[in-house]
Amino acid sequence: MPSEIELKLATDPATLASLSRHPAVAELARGRARRARLVSRYYDTASHRLHDAGVALRLRRDGRRWLQTVKGPGSAVAGVHQRAEFEWRLSQPRLDFAKLATTPWQHTFAKAAGHLRLLFVTDVLRTSRPLAFADGTRAILCLDQGFILANGRRAPICEIEIEFVDGDARRLSDLGLRLAAELPLTVGYATKADRGYALSGAFPLQPVRAKRVPLPHDASAAAVVAAVGADCLRQIGGNAEAVAAGEDFEFVHQLRVGARRLRSLLKLAAPLVPAERVAPLLEELAWLGTTTGAARDWDVFVAQTLASITPHLETTQLRRALGRLKARATRLRVAQRAAIREAAGSPRLARFLLELGALCAAIGDQPSGEAAGPARVLAQVELDRSDKRLVKRARGLRHAAPAERHRARIAAKKLRYAAEFFAPLYSKSRAAEYIDALAKLQEALGTLNDLATAGRLLGEVVPQDALSGDIAEAVGIVRGWIAASSMTELGRAAKARRGLGKLKPFWN
Repeated sequence: MPSEIELKLATDPATLASLSRHPAVAELARGRARRARLVSRYYDTASHRLHDAGVALRLRRDGRRWLQTVKGPGSAVAGVHQRAEFEWRLSQPRLDFAKLATTPWQHTFAKAAGHLRLLFVTDVLRTSRPLAFADGTRAILCLDQGFILANGRRAPICEIEIEFVDGDARRLSDLGLRLAAELPLTVGYATKADRGYALSGAFPLQPVRAKRVPLPHDASAAAVVAAVGADCLRQIGGNAEAVAAGEDFEFVHQLRVGARRLRSLLKLAAPLVPAERVAPLLEELAWLGTTTGAARDWDVFVAQTLASITPHLETTQLRRALGRLKARATRLRVAQRAAIREAAGSPRLARFLLELGALCAAIGDQPSGEAAGPARVLAQVELDRSDKRLVKRARGLRHAAPAERHRARIAAKKLRYAAEFFAPLYSKSRAAEYIDALAKLQEALGTLNDLATAGRLLGEVVPQDALSGDIAEAVGIVRGWIAASSMTELGRAAKARRGLGKLKPFWN
């Protein structure tokens, strides 16, 4: 099946205009640059049958040429997109269903015939230039500036696409890293089609969540780390792109989860990667974790903890007092939102993602004999170790200090991530039952941690020496709520711990 491989980056118009003169591009450029206006019409049915099948259909005018293109489902790892692509030159600007019938989605197109409609349009000025790398790899650098038009709304396009022609596709990321080291670039996850569907209102952007990565039962440790690492990068990159564009709350949460999953995975990968290569990446993950953690803490405090108290207050005076407290907290929350948006759209994060993408590719390319053996061996060691740590730290939760409960939560989180990483290697039903029970314990411990964090943030909103009048009353209400809720969650955590203890670990 013909496929397309490309590295997608985003930048500002000034950087895009100067990119052709960058030394990293100039030394690879071959031949003359070509400039063309590309106007692409994207089609689907009213019920979005093509989108549901993972297919994008466009009719493009490229200068005097008309091209019909179909793209199928694919993947995106650290900005490197790979998906099936079929393209034909047409003699007239009309969809050719006979050609669509030659693709793997012929039945989807047959059912859509007669029901397709124009959904959105992209209009870009593209400057393209052939590139030749020292090892013989060939690619095409495409600089796109223009807009997407859907339902009367416009969104700008300012993208860099490095399209693979032949050779070694890893050279795309090498070039991306050289450019990101000096230029304000971000890694692109949403395609033009994704953005068009979102702009049309058909499919608003959704938070990117972790997936269950399919793995053969005899997979090597390297194969597991590479595949799960790619999924972590998908989760981090997709949510970071949305957060930088202004989305928040659940996108921030999923960005944080992706960073935590990746941190756990990199620690598991110690036998596969030199420590000096992983150390700087763990430092960057710590930076990302601190930034996302602060934003998430304020989101939970304002949008969940304080918001859940208001409906239970009996008087208008109390509701107003809590409202003033919430207004103060909201101002601090806004500051953290600005910080996470800046981090999510930073060249620093782009470099980090590109480095990690290169690392995952290198791990996946290791010969099986040098890849630390079967994944089940690594799984047995790591899951046993994490399980013993959780059993030890989850004892006596009801009488434990918040710091001890926090350590138990971290232990539960690490065990859950490791269990999810390796679960596809074992019985699906046993793994699912165990992970579900573990998730209940982690959720209860997580809520306890949120309540403890709420108490700390409350002190930042209203310092002890500023307690007076109705604000002091509101603070007292919140502290009382935290105490009562903590007792409830402690009971839930104890029940979840007992439930987990009744299950035999699925890896034994």
